[in-house]
Amino acid sequence: MTKGFEQIKEHCVHQSRIGEKVLDGFLMNFIGQRERMDQKMNAYEKKYRHVIRKMPEGFFPTAMGEIIIGKALAHHGVIHKYLKNVQLLSLDPAERAFLEFQANNPWRYCFAYIAGHPAKEFFLLRDAFVEDEFLLYSPGMEGFWAEGRKQDLYFLLVGFNGQCWQTYGVIVAMRSFDPDDIYFYGAEIFSEVDSDAALMESVYKDPMPYLMLACGMEYPIVMSGDQVLRQMVAVDEINSIETEKLKKHFSIQWNKDIYRISHKEWSGPPCFASAYYNEKRGELSRFAMTREGFDALTRMLIQSGLHIGGEEDYSVGMSMLMTMQEILNKKIKLNEYEKYFPEKNDNTVPQKELDNINRFMNLLLPYINAGTQPDLSTLARQAGIDPEEAQSLYDQLKNKFGRG
Repeated sequence: MTKGFEQIKEHCVHQSRIGEKVLDGFLMNFIGQRERMDQKMNAYEKKYRHVIRKMPEGFFPTAMGEIIIGKALAHHGVIHKYLKNVQLLSLDPAERAFLEFQANNPWRYCFAYIAGHPAKEFFLLRDAFVEDEFLLYSPGMEGFWAEGRKQDLYFLLVGFNGQCWQTYGVIVAMRSFDPDDIYFYGAEIFSEVDSDAALMESVYKDPMPYLMLACGMEYPIVMSGDQVLRQMVAVDEINSIETEKLKKHFSIQWNKDIYRISHKEWSGPPCFASAYYNEKRGELSRFAMTREGFDALTRMLIQSGLHIGGEEDYSVGMSMLMTMQEILNKKIKLNEYEKYFPEKNDNTVPQKELDNINRFMNLLLPYINAGTQPDLSTLARQAGIDPEEAQSLYDQLKNKFGRG
């Protein structure tokens, strides 16, 4: 470690010691009582009990502590309401100065990638939504780095200490989620999410749903062979379609004012790529489970004379869909039209297959986290998935992340 980083680390360690006393020993309880956070904690515990019980024992108290400190010191923090409170005024000068500095330098939540590792326990982070970079000191992230978690998307609460930022609370290191997944999740929970800025406002409004993503942070990217399985969706306004032109490339079906436009090569697994035209709405919707399938479907539709864009409107990975279904306790349906054509392969992975994969991952993760060898055939049988698929999912974790 260079002398410059050694000096910064000394400052960080000193700030951490003050923080333990002021934040953990005083402010957490102070804000918790005055903002009635016990009621919020009980509501969270009731709402997310099914997730919390699967997490390590200390996860929920740590997450709750992070939310209290974030409520006090982050963007729109309530600390300013209490700076003249007699209890805050009674802190010794160094502690008071520390707290006033934090109040004047708001903490931030971020979804960030590691852009550099200039010294041990120091990281250059790139915010995925604000799109800035900042220097972070975090012994906790050093542990993830040592495990090979260099490509993960991290969800963090960080505070500025005058020289760099430091982490506080839970470090959520997500193996397979990307910013599009986070945006999709946020928009599902908060109706006001319609931009990156609105997404981050929702985090400050209520971080707990995002902290719950920790239950799926070990999920690997779901693959079929060498193709990433990712639900891709695009919707375009189209006044009408010419079915005769489309029939040169596609099979056309109709039911209740809905046309299904599919191609034999691309509508089956693993791509499940098909388009649907809603006559009443004048909308053409494209769905696919792979990039290759989406691009092929789009290219043939354009060749058939349709004026549509080449990119998807949004996409979401299989691991996020599984995690969302676990957190929200409901099935996530992206294709409203599949019910009109039940006799054909729809353009999503069957729900039963999603549920079985999710069940297998829940059975597998305790072994992965403990670094012990699972009996894959037994777990596959319990989850109802093919042993080869079980081996493939396990190998993805072991080969990519060096665990198991």
